[in-house]
Amino acid sequence: MLYKENIYHRYLNLPFEITKHPMFDTEPTEMKHHDINPYRDPLVDEFHKDLGLIINYTEVFWTPAGASLPVHADYVTLDNHVKINITYGPKEGRIRWWQSNNTQVVTDKETAKQMLYNDIDLTTADKFSDREHTNVLANRDECTLVYEANTNRPSLVNVGQLHDTYSPPHAGRWTLCFIPGRPNGHDIYWDEAMEIYKDYVV
Repeated sequence: MLYKENIYHRYLNLPFEITKHPMFDTEPTEMKHHDINPYRDPLVDEFHKDLGLIINYTEVFWTPAGASLPVHADYVTLDNHVKINITYGPKEGRIRWWQSNNTQVVTDKETAKQMLYNDIDLTTADKFSDREHTNVLANRDECTLVYEANTNRPSLVNVGQLHDTYSPPHAGRWTLCFIPGRPNGHDIYWDEAMEIYKDYVV
């Protein structure tokens, strides 16, 4: 069932431990996203400096027990740009990648709620983030699962493709995200990431 070529996820054997964010000692009651710039992990920064890269952005997500983040890609077009994620949660928790022939670029919360009413809790959707997100979205019932992985270890993840998150019924999960880039701010894409991180990819 799973896609024969894994362009979605690889574990990273980093030479240090990523610091757990203090927010992760909380358990919100609803799905949450927080932009946490200018938060940085000094060891992550130093590691990427040695690779000739910077961390463009940092953010965190909370997926409550028994919930799933909607199927989305992070930008307004499908591509293969990457993040480094680490999740704190149950081993059954997953990030999942999907394919769909029916996607839509959504720029506001009301349109997202109308499109995803089967996939989200409409009573808490407005509390998800302090800003409106512009993303490619798809309804999960119109998608095909192509890959999935637990990210409780540092992970290189392709967030330019359709993906969501899943928490099992008994526990939620926090995810810390670092978006690496060139010093000029340009994103890193999957194929070049495989070369950049080749000494650390598991």
